[in-house]
Amino acid sequence: MQKTKKKILNKALTLFNEKGLPNVKLQNIADACDISVGNLAYHFKFKEDLIITIADQISAELSPIFAEDNEFPSLLDFDNQLSIYHSLINKYVFFFLDVVELERTLPAIHKQRVLNIDMMIDQIHQWIIKNVDKGVFKKEIHFDQYTHTAHAIWMLISFWMTKKKVLSKSDMDQEHFKIVVWNQLLSNFTEVGLMEYEAMILPQLRTFEEAIFK
Repeated sequence: MQKTKKKILNKALTLFNEKGLPNVKLQNIADACDISVGNLAYHFKFKEDLIITIADQISAELSPIFAEDNEFPSLLDFDNQLSIYHSLINKYVFFFLDVVELERTLPAIHKQRVLNIDMMIDQIHQWIIKNVDKGVFKKEIHFDQYTHTAHAIWMLISFWMTKKKVLSKSDMDQEHFKIVVWNQLLSNFTEVGLMEYEAMILPQLRTFEEAIFK
């Protein structure tokens, strides 16, 4: 029974990602699983039940990221988090593309999304502030400057897939994603921070750029 349920979830996720939420019916999911709609409904009575279960999976995968301790933050820690975020974006494409559809049809999921957004922005902001204290980033010039920076980074992460789809850019992979995010922070590095960035992060990004422009 659990095997069938997992298969249904996996097929539903694939179809949601490929076709978008409004274009997928229970019949499509049942056909993809080679089962009847009645059999599918035994596990998930409505399409919304599938979406809720997948949304719970996303929250569960985000939870360890939000629980990470930034007491001794490093640039590499943040770079590793970017890898995880990029993986989630590509695994749950529909969740980042069908934002309005989810907000209109499943307000509880939208409410959880907003909570996750708040935690994500706060974590990024706290990471920046702790690196200001370490002398990695410059002090704020404007009030709430780094709050706005954290919001900008959240927008880049959350709407990366939208950008990729709108521009039809299949080559926007993880390294490209990281370059765009890190570019939001470059002008804020102190000399100490820039040295850390050049030693720990830049070599990886240069390897990517060299491969692209060969």
